[in-house]
Amino acid sequence: MCAAKCFFVAFALYINLVSSWDIAITTGDQLEFYTNKTKTKNEGERFRDLTALAYDAVHNMLLFVDKQNDNASIFSFNLATKKYQPLVGKRSYENIQGLAFDPITGKLFWTDTNERSIYWTSLWPRSKKDIYGKVLIKMDYEIPRDIAVDSCRGYIYWTNTNITKPTIERARFDGSERKIIIDTDIHMAVSIAVDQRTSKLYWADDKEGIHYAIETSNLDGSGRSKVLVGTYHQPNALAVSKDSIYWVDWGFKSVWKIDKDAPPYTDPEEIITFNNEVPFGIVANYDIADQTKGIADCKNLMEYAQNKSQINESFTIPTDAGLFCLHGVKNGTECKCSLGYSGDRCEVSLCQNFCLNGECMVTSEGQPTCRCNNGFSGTRCEVIECKGFCLNGGTCTVENTQKPTCSCKSNFEGNRCETKKVPIVLKETCSCPKENKSSTIQQDTLTVSDDVYVDSCAGWDYVRDPILMVLGILCGLLCLVCAFLVTKIMQLKKRPRIKKRIIVNKNVTPLTARPDQCEITIENCCNMNICETPCFEPKSTIRPSLLNSKPGKEEKRNLIANMENPDDMY
Repeated sequence: MCAAKCFFVAFALYINLVSSWDIAITTGDQLEFYTNKTKTKNEGERFRDLTALAYDAVHNMLLFVDKQNDNASIFSFNLATKKYQPLVGKRSYENIQGLAFDPITGKLFWTDTNERSIYWTSLWPRSKKDIYGKVLIKMDYEIPRDIAVDSCRGYIYWTNTNITKPTIERARFDGSERKIIIDTDIHMAVSIAVDQRTSKLYWADDKEGIHYAIETSNLDGSGRSKVLVGTYHQPNALAVSKDSIYWVDWGFKSVWKIDKDAPPYTDPEEIITFNNEVPFGIVANYDIADQTKGIADCKNLMEYAQNKSQINESFTIPTDAGLFCLHGVKNGTECKCSLGYSGDRCEVSLCQNFCLNGECMVTSEGQPTCRCNNGFSGTRCEVIECKGFCLNGGTCTVENTQKPTCSCKSNFEGNRCETKKVPIVLKETCSCPKENKSSTIQQDTLTVSDDVYVDSCAGWDYVRDPILMVLGILCGLLCLVCAFLVTKIMQLKKRPRIKKRIIVNKNVTPLTARPDQCEITIENCCNMNICETPCFEPKSTIRPSLLNSKPGKEEKRNLIANMENPDDMY
């Protein structure tokens, strides 16, 4: 009898010890419990790699993920009975990052970043069991990371870590009324928690670079504020208790704590440090009475906590549940593959090697499609936008506009560096030496540098310059000859021409046949044979001035007179 009493007392003390923990952490293959910064208990002899962690205060139950288990992926651990139980069958291609449980509806929710989906399953004994869970929300571009449940108001909240458009969203338990509540000033919200008592959201944002932040807002995303802003932490999981906020830091392999109502610029407190293992998930012991007291929206949760029903503790997961169908579920003797997979065991991924330079996604019709990286295009991102785009050695880059741009070398310009720049040449006198790129010349408002040269005195050209010299000498000689000829022509006197009108007398019989009258010049007459062509000029036509002329002219006059009067000579 005494032994029995001692056993019950010891059991009560153990239960009280287990329930008095402040936080629980998954690290490696262990579940560890801490009180006042001291580890009080650890569990996990049968597990391998524990990750995501959630806590159900109503049923005093932990839910967690074992990545390396062969058959199941999600397990429960009853803190009172220390009973482990597999809940969800394992898919080979899965990556569960967040867990959350609603004790009122008995629904377990989890996120799968590989499938880009939120799944759920019911833990009620009478529910139709699907060992792999059911898809609640299938996403195209979002990457769901962590998930939290607001049991008082019937919402689930999750973080989307796609850094091209990160968000925090919410929806009803059935997936309806989906809404984005935060999409600004957020980079990668890795963890989220709901505080029922204060009606607040808390999340950890792993900012770009070395920065991070712990932030809070109302449940609809309004009233946003920062609890803590710091550097060098790499937060992964976050939990909220009645008075404090806890988070796991991968950067320092430690756990940190800060009060909810801490004044600005308060430094967080490092409460646990790990040497070898890296902590992953964390939950805080938050009593249901503390969460629901005085909250009108939490009336149903408070009543349910007092008259709670039992969850199914007889789940059975087949030994080949996670081995037969790699990316799907069994349908009798065949596999029903998830979207994006094919093959007898759903082992073939349609996305494998499909996108050459981008990210592959599966559409709602099960077809692969690509989101190309910057600088690539095409159905499979096989086209390099920069290939052959920049000419003449230009450097091609592609910015967020998805259009290639060129950075040209100094002597080329244009959208594709297709145009060669024309250098500006400034000529100066021979007094200055030739200057190269190192000099800078300014003339008026023009500044010339680099590829602009200043011409100095040209050197002797052995082909061009002799030819120019000979042509110059010839031009000079021709000019002198022309000047000389012009001078001589101006100095010459014009020879006078004497024209006489000769009338031949009709009564004179000529020696030869001739016309009755003829008109000749005296020069022509003098050149004729006198015998053959008699020619004379009447005396009356002799100018008086000839009488006083010189002897040579007198002889000419007598000759003419004799020609006119030939009879006088006989």
